Amino acid sequence: MKTEPARPALILLLLFWIGLLGEVDYQIIPPLLPLLASGFGVTPSAAARVVPVYSVASAVFSLLFGYLSDHFGRKLFIQAGLIGFSAACVCTFASSSLEMFMTARFLSGVTTGAIVTAATSYAADYFSYERRGRAMGILSTAYFAAAILGIPAATAIAAHWGWRPLFLFTAVAALVCGVLVWRFIRPETEAQVHAIDARQRLSLRRIQQVLGLCLRRRETLCVLLASPLSSGAIVAFITFLSSHLIAQQHVTVQQVGLIFLLCGLASLAGAPLSGIVADRWAKKPLLVLSSLVLSACVAAVPKLHWGLWLFVVLALAGLSIAFRMAPLLAITTELVNPTERGTFLALRNALSQLGIAASTLLASYCFASSGYSLVGIFSACLLMASTILILFFVKEPHSKER
Repeated sequence: MKTEPARPALILLLLFWIGLLGEVDYQIIPPLLPLLASGFGVTPSAAARVVPVYSVASAVFSLLFGYLSDHFGRKLFIQAGLIGFSAACVCTFASSSLEMFMTARFLSGVTTGAIVTAATSYAADYFSYERRGRAMGILSTAYFAAAILGIPAATAIAAHWGWRPLFLFTAVAALVCGVLVWRFIRPETEAQVHAIDARQRLSLRRIQQVLGLCLRRRETLCVLLASPLSSGAIVAFITFLSSHLIAQQHVTVQQVGLIFLLCGLASLAGAPLSGIVADRWAKKPLLVLSSLVLSACVAAVPKLHWGLWLFVVLALAGLSIAFRMAPLLAITTELVNPTERGTFLALRNALSQLGIAASTLLASYCFASSGYSLVGIFSACLLMASTILILFFVKEPHSKER
């Protein structure tokens, strides 16, 4: 059976489902921690160690797979990643101890590092810069769809049948996606794959050369600096929001859940719309404007009391987060040549993960010493620093000039 040519809409839908699988797999562990702890006979804090194990594996191996996809093609790593991810999910399903579960989650992190980086790079290779905002808007919707639709459905299943069937279902879904990728996504031509001597492809010196180019260019360096600042600010702000609302606003856990649902719905609606606006208007102005609005919202939330204005500002914050993602991904993927795109995206993703870890740690000290108001100021400052880097040091790319 030969690979059939697919329409852009079908390719985008397939890449969206691949991204959704990865996001659900990444986000599902925190709500399952009580079930995992009781199932393995450990404390919740011990079970929570699987989260950094997964994140570190994904961040480190995405660098390797992103670099290799520049030279061997994206489709190969999407397919191999889906097969490996399916096998890792089966191992997770069959885990009889926490140690086996951690090992399986480590393998899941390794494979999702290949899938996410290669899928995003493939979308950037396939869609021109003028149309890429729409594509990245659809792909970024997977993040919010996983939080709003995937996670509640998964937790409902886990409450009735346990957590193991979730990973078996994910394994089957990954295999189906792998078959669809083989059937409908064409491999890159020789002209699209970087021509480099095979003996140098796996050399550490060659990797250092590519990373050095990204660090020496002003635009790419500023994006690499801005990404961990903005990602860290958003996660730090969200991490302590529920604790603030419960302790200071005296609301219930159910009410906090409604707030997160409201923000998620605003983000889910804004993600595809942001791509359309970015393509019709301009990507950099939309990115800067949404970042400024988000900074104002983050600084204002700690000062607001429970009520209509808090709902409005948090919904606007969720919308601003979504409106940042499509133009940011479109600009990021256009700043480098296609032959360096996978490596650059992987490096950006890895730095974002480190930024999230560092910012959340610092925010915990802010929250302990001065409460959520200092967390809001801290997050707003990080967002403003990220916005300044983009505004003054990153030029709007133009693919025709390239």
